[in-house]
Amino acid sequence: MKLLGIHIVLFCNCLIMFAQDSTTVSTPIPQKSPTMAIAYTVLCPGLGQVYVGSYWKAPIAAGAALFFAYQVVRYNDVYNEKTADYEFLLAQGLNPNDSRIRQAIREKEFYNNARDLNGLWLLGVYGLAAVDAYVGAHMLEFDVSDDLSFTITPDPLNGMGRIHACYQF
Repeated sequence: MKLLGIHIVLFCNCLIMFAQDSTTVSTPIPQKSPTMAIAYTVLCPGLGQVYVGSYWKAPIAAGAALFFAYQVVRYNDVYNEKTADYEFLLAQGLNPNDSRIRQAIREKEFYNNARDLNGLWLLGVYGLAAVDAYVGAHMLEFDVSDDLSFTITPDPLNGMGRIHACYQF
């Protein structure tokens, strides 16, 4: 009976020792939906970062997307001009081996490739912004407080002379 009383007292002391400190006030962490973060990013790159609270990333994502969208439109306009030039040269009845025809084909292919490459970069910016917003929404719940504890206590339940170590985040 005496041994049971000692175990109950030690158990209560352990509960008190590992109880939450009443002086610290924990603020509730706002919950953000990762799906909504991706939806906002698909709507416009940078909106997902604003939704999550990463305000400094929003202009970077939006600026990169606008830059590559402008490049796609610009290279498409120049590609259409070069295509019209090529068709004009063909309509004049020039030989396909003529240097002006070959130059027009090279210019047309260059602007076509540049447009496509900038389109891929635009898709990459959208994807990166969506992944960043998704991860940011999940990481809002992650505890980054400075309260890391490590406690060493005797372990009377498993035998005398043993030590029980417990760490908490």
